[in-house]
Amino acid sequence: MFLLREVFGYGYDEIARTVGKSEPNCRQIFGRARRRIDEGRPRFEASRRAGAELTDRFLAAVGGGDIEGFIGLLAPDVAFYGDGGGKGQAIPAPVYGRERVARLMRGLIRRAQQLGVSARPVQVNGQPGVISFDRDGRLVAVMAFDLLDGQLLAIRSVVNPDKLRHLGETSEAFVRGDR
Repeated sequence: MFLLREVFGYGYDEIARTVGKSEPNCRQIFGRARRRIDEGRPRFEASRRAGAELTDRFLAAVGGGDIEGFIGLLAPDVAFYGDGGGKGQAIPAPVYGRERVARLMRGLIRRAQQLGVSARPVQVNGQPGVISFDRDGRLVAVMAFDLLDGQLLAIRSVVNPDKLRHLGETSEAFVRGDR
């Protein structure tokens, strides 16, 4: 009933006929469902403390420190999304699962270290994240982290220079070689 009303915009009279209940009963069920949803916890917890801990561990990993400390925050069903827009070197399809994302992150962090990439914490659309720069101070990438209950649910990485240009001069470090 909730979906019929909220998503598809059916009236209570139409819902009542469809599900075989009275209109007042449908209103009551809808009201209970709405309250239940409104009382629920948010999908992504972005508390400042958890976000700061996560970004600190990420920055320690990029700086040559504790990669495993960062990997330890990954949820079992974590997802990594890369956005290269056809120009930046990015993962073409999402990567799912702690082991696969951990392997990917280890490789990305090693590559960033080799290239002398530095990073600093930022807020990305209200979520904790990092912005990274090459040795010359040009923008390389932006990553946003989705957290819930102290675990990292998703990493969203943008290396497409067209999508980063509004933030400053972009680097060629992760631009595809065939471009």
